[in-house]
Formats: sequence, C-alpha cells, structure tokens
Amino acid sequence: MTPLDLTWRLDPLAILLLVLVVGIAAAVLPFAHRSLRGDRRGRAVTIAIAGMLAATALLVVAGELWMLAAAWSLATAATLAALGLGGGRPALRRAGPWLVLGDLVLWLAVVLAATGTAGQAPAVLLVVAAALRCALPPAHPWLVDSLYAPTPVSAALHGGIVNGGGILVITQFALIAGSPIAVTLLAALGAVAIVAGVLAALVRTDIKGRLVASTVAQMGFMLLVAALGLLAAALLHLVAHGFYKSALFLSSSDGIDRRAADRRAPRPLPISATERRARAAAGALLPIAALVAVALVLYPGGRGPAELLLLIVIGTAFAAAGARVAALAPSRLRALGLTALLAVGAVAFAGVTSALTGMLGLTRPADLAAQPVALAVALLAVVALAGLAAVRRWAPTGRVALVLLALGHRLGSGVVRVERPRESRPAPAPNHAPQPQPQTA
Repeated sequence: MTPLDLTWRLDPLAILLLVLVVGIAAAVLPFAHRSLRGDRRGRAVTIAIAGMLAATALLVVAGELWMLAAAWSLATAATLAALGLGGGRPALRRAGPWLVLGDLVLWLAVVLAATGTAGQAPAVLLVVAAALRCALPPAHPWLVDSLYAPTPVSAALHGGIVNGGGILVITQFALIAGSPIAVTLLAALGAVAIVAGVLAALVRTDIKGRLVASTVAQMGFMLLVAALGLLAAALLHLVAHGFYKSALFLSSSDGIDRRAADRRAPRPLPISATERRARAAAGALLPIAALVAVALVLYPGGRGPAELLLLIVIGTAFAAAGARVAALAPSRLRALGLTALLAVGAVAFAGVTSALTGMLGLTRPADLAAQPVALAVALLAVVALAGLAAVRRWAPTGRVALVLLALGHRLGSGVVRVERPRESRPAPAPNHAPQPQPQTA
C-alpha cells in the first residue's frame, strides 16, 4: 500500500465521530443563519462555518495520513476565513501563525512517515500538531483571540475544530504509542494545559472567556488520558465535550437572563450545619459507590494504575458535584433525586467506556512506550490541582494565592488590544494679550 492510496474509513470509530460533527452542524448552522441575518458578512461567515465542519467530517473518514493532513489544511483554511470574516484582523493576528504552524508540522510528519527512516520524529510531530490545534499552551492565545468572532464561530471551533487534535491522536495512536518521546511529550503538554486552563478560568469574569479557558483544560485532560493509553475514555470525553461546549457557547448570550432568574427565585429553606454536612456526605458517597461498584463488575481484576488513577479523578468529580447539589437543594427529596441522577451518570460513564473499549477495539497497545513516565506526569497534575484547591480554600489571600492569580491573569488575558490612533488636537492659539508688568516701588 503506497502513501498515495485513496482509502476511506467507515468503521464504528469514524461513525461515532461523524455523529459528533453532524450533530454540531445541525445545531450551529441554523443558529448562525438566524443570528447573522442582519450582518453584511453573515452569509459568508455561515458558509465558512459549514466549510469548517465539512472539512472536519473529511478528517474523520480519512483512511491515510496524507488524506488526514489534506482535510486538516482545508479545516484550517475555513477556520481562518470564518475568523477573518467574523472577527477581522484581531481574530487572525495570532490564530493565523499558530494554525498554519500546525499544518506545516503535520505535513512534515506525513513526509517523514512516508520515508520510513525518521525514527520517532513523525510521532513527535503528530503530538505537536495535535497540541497546536487543541490550543494547548503556549498556543492557547489563538483560541482566546477567536472571541472576536461571532458566537456561532466559537461554537464550531470548540465543538469541532479544536477536537481535531484529539481525533488525530486517537486515530494515529498506533504510531504515537511506539515513541517514548512522543508519549512523554503528550502527557506533559496535557498536564500543563490542565493547570493553565484552570488558573485562567479562575480570573476570567466573562462567560465566553471562561469557556475558552475550560476548553484548554478539557483538551489537556483528554490528551493526558490518551497518553495513558485509555483511548475509550479519551474518545468519550472528546464527544461529550464537543456537544456540551458548543451548546454552552450557543446559549452564552442567555447568561444574564439566567442570573436574573436565579436572583428572583425563592431562597432555599435554611437548614442546620449538621444537616448540610450530612447531605454533602450522602451526595458525595452515592455516586462514588455506584461508580466503584460498576467498575468492579466490568473490570473484576482491575486493569492497572492508569485505570485506577482515572477512576479516582472521575470519582472525585462526581463526589464534588454530588456534595454541592445535595447541600444546596431546596428540599431533601430534591437532594435525593439529584444525587441519584449523578449516580446514574457515574454508572453510565463506566458502562459506556467499557462498551466503547470492546466495540471499537480501543484497548491499550501492548507496546505503549513511557507509560510509567506518563503516569507520573498525571499524578503531578492531580497533586497540582489539589494544591490549587487547598490554597483557594484555606489561604485565598496569601502570597501564593496572589502569585497564582497573577499567573492566571497572564494566561487568561490573551486578547489582542488594538491601539487606536490618537486624535490630533489643534495647538492652542498664542496668547497675544499684554502681560502684566511688575510694579516697582
């Protein structure tokens, strides 16, 4: 089989990713048509968004690496067109260089992979290209600057284009897994993105800015999970994030109305501190118990430290959500219902992950290189997040907290400031009035 063979893939993995792309297109394109109807460039922006999603669909079904790179470049061209038409020069100032650099890196990987004599270089270049498309630091400012473009462009970016990096890693993981350098780099970039995204989200006060920072952190988490060889969990996270984040962007303009409705809503009945703690404990324990029970049934012998670490992270997330909703629920019945719903979500996560692993064949490669290093990096990321939470909880005004907030401002305030030319003011007219003479004695 030569590198120029024209083959398409329609396996279950490609079909699932096509469902993601088509679903996002069905939501974003009608919204763009309605919201941009009064804009003189609205139709062109809508066509560019359609081009972005169509190129992503080609990326999903590409059977050869060079075909994937061609679809990748088409998606880049459509993205730059949508940003330029919708946001002008400020939206392109940093997006253009970073996205084009990602294309060049990917095509270099294609050329080196075709020769077959480049060693680990193609795998490393694939990781770099994926990190640039996923807007991982230091490339995250291009995604921040995309906020100059209209909301439908952001929804298509975060639901489809940014996920292209994850699609590249998952579909080409057989090549990446054999390179210790590539696996270590993938894990390190993902861990840095998680911490940087969380820090940036803490200081952004606007809705869309916080969504951008959240995307950086979520993409980092997805790539870190993939570096551990947990491809089914990474794929599930990619699909869920695409639908969820595009929906959040399309509804971001309703944030003020939701805040106003929350203020008008009746306050929950006051409860004692003891009952609040009991609710929080019950809300945390029920989802964790459901997740652990299903995990033990589906994986009776356990899989390894990577699966255990992922189980701990996911269990912590469900526990935090359960404790919060149970403590803030207006009644005990509502608290029980919300906690039970979270337990169902935990069971669904474990079940769907297991089903995807078997149905799509997304098992960890037997020759996965540098997995202990990737696991150590993941542990460091978990420790860093735990330390950040401890600082926010017990020392929110200390020196460490102030340093972290300053770093978050530097990471989150990536919007380009356009300097306006100063208006020329006429020089003041000379005063020809006679000056008073000093009086002499």
